[in-house]
Amino acid sequence: MQKLSWEEVQQAADELAEKIKASAFQPDCIIGITSGGLIPLYFLVKSLKVETVFTVSAKSYEEEGEKKVEISYLPETDLKHKKVLLVDEITESGTSLKAIADAICNKYEPSELKTATLGVNKDKCQFYPDFYVLIEQGEWIVFPWEKEDFPEYSVE
Repeated sequence: MQKLSWEEVQQAADELAEKIKASAFQPDCIIGITSGGLIPLYFLVKSLKVETVFTVSAKSYEEEGEKKVEISYLPETDLKHKKVLLVDEITESGTSLKAIADAICNKYEPSELKTATLGVNKDKCQFYPDFYVLIEQGEWIVFPWEKEDFPEYSVE
């Protein structure tokens, strides 16, 4: 397991923000996926100086060997013709990120939607985010806010 410190998360978020800025994509709003995407959401909001911020709630699960995504909350707002950045902490297969991105496009009809995560699982990812910095290959990335999920691994 690759354990990240808060400082490493900050560095990754700063690098992610720089990639987004370098692309010339300037979002009108940022949407974070709860709960893992809330920390990167915070850092990107500050770095990109975006004032319009929303969250979405979803969970993924397997049913009969197939990955399913259940979206339990999408904000009531008007994002038609807006540039939207969808943020999460990591993309494993990309199924959840793609399902949520599709739901946002269908509901709001933004002019443009880009996705960003701190990391991707290179071994399993089938839908890559537009922006990412960390690559998980063979080792699981443990973020500092996940220490309760991995008590045997101390994350500082």
